Amino acid sequence: MALRTSIPRYGLYGLLLSWFGLTAAQQFKKRPRFLDTLDPANVSLPISTFFAPNPGSTDTHLLMRNRLADGSVSEWTEFPMTQARSSSHMVWHPGLRAEKALLDIVTDLTAVLREERRVEYVQLTVPYLSLLNFVTSRCKSVPNAEQVQFLLVSSAGSDESEEPSALFASAFHDVVGTHRA
Repeated sequence: MALRTSIPRYGLYGLLLSWFGLTAAQQFKKRPRFLDTLDPANVSLPISTFFAPNPGSTDTHLLMRNRLADGSVSEWTEFPMTQARSSSHMVWHPGLRAEKALLDIVTDLTAVLREERRVEYVQLTVPYLSLLNFVTSRCKSVPNAEQVQFLLVSSAGSDESEEPSALFASAFHDVVGTHRA
């Protein structure tokens, strides 16, 4: 009777141990080719990039300003891309996906900017249009604002010895609801 219950248990242990070994092999930069035939869609064997090979060394900030009806331009204001964390965020953080999406869009746009400097092309990319949609519809504009412009700035984070540098400034775009005839 004991043999009958131990065979499925050891089979399960073998399956889980194999899965763990294959998952560990999946993490290497030069991973074995047979993993592509075992899991072609990369669904069953997770890739964990918790410890990234190229950790981030800079912070990116999103700033915006408005052009008013009289032609003047407002001051740059920073839109916080992440919320200050509290202990309750370990359990409940409904804004996390929106923060992650915004960070991914900014990361994708900076990757586009490394490859392409023609503004006409950059303005037609999905990351640019997504960020423009976010800025025009979600960021608070000043009263009488007709247009909005966003700016991506790179800084060394808490290291204040380095000056922040501008990565990209968009053109001015109409604010949602103020399209002129």
